[in-house]
Amino acid sequence: MRVIRVIFLAAVCVVGLAEVARAQSVARDTDTDEGWKVTVYPVLAWVPLGINIDVDIPPFDGDQGGSGQILDSRLDGAFFGGVTASNGVWRIEGYGIWAGFGGDRPDRPFLVVDLDLIYGDARLGRRVAPDLYVTGGVRRLALKYDITLGDLPHFSRKPGVWDPIVGIGWHHEGPKVEWHASFDGGGFGVGADVDLGAEFRVDWKPVRHFGLTAGYNVLHLKVSDTVAGRDLTVKPTLHGPAIGFGLYF
Repeated sequence: MRVIRVIFLAAVCVVGLAEVARAQSVARDTDTDEGWKVTVYPVLAWVPLGINIDVDIPPFDGDQGGSGQILDSRLDGAFFGGVTASNGVWRIEGYGIWAGFGGDRPDRPFLVVDLDLIYGDARLGRRVAPDLYVTGGVRRLALKYDITLGDLPHFSRKPGVWDPIVGIGWHHEGPKVEWHASFDGGGFGVGADVDLGAEFRVDWKPVRHFGLTAGYNVLHLKVSDTVAGRDLTVKPTLHGPAIGFGLYF
């Protein structure tokens, strides 16, 4: 049921972003005569091949604290979707991701981690060279975690933060094939300590308005939080292939 709710909310967000992007399609940028092109990516399947989670808890109130890294990882599921709109000079992007994952470490220090990650971002890009854009925007990050580390108390919380993000993107669009690559970073201590994301994607459009897309996504986060008077740092990293389809207008 949790997965169904997440997918439903992601679909609602995608539809909402699509309506905004469609409204933009009637506009024309003053720097170009090219109209707006809109792409909607419904929910895509993401299959992280690598999952790593580090936990660090400094000493507190007489105990020694602790740190550890999972050895055995597990994935409950990961999905994302998005909308883009571009007129060649300006590019607007909005994406949403849900991932449920975790892992454990049976050896000392004993560690069990369960994480639910939900984030969405909105970015505006400006072309600075052929196919190359500089981007800026914001990302909303919500991280629900349950952590047991050694003999320390059980930690469970749902922190949510807003991250400013900046990055670059390379987008080459042909009549049948599109190539996309991007990297962005954010947080800067305003929300998360570190928020890094990268992706590479190829879209193949065999027919008008419809295409298949496949690529590879990487995500690394470092989030500091205070639980019951204790500082806690969680550093999840995920990377793996994604596949889905796109609708092109």
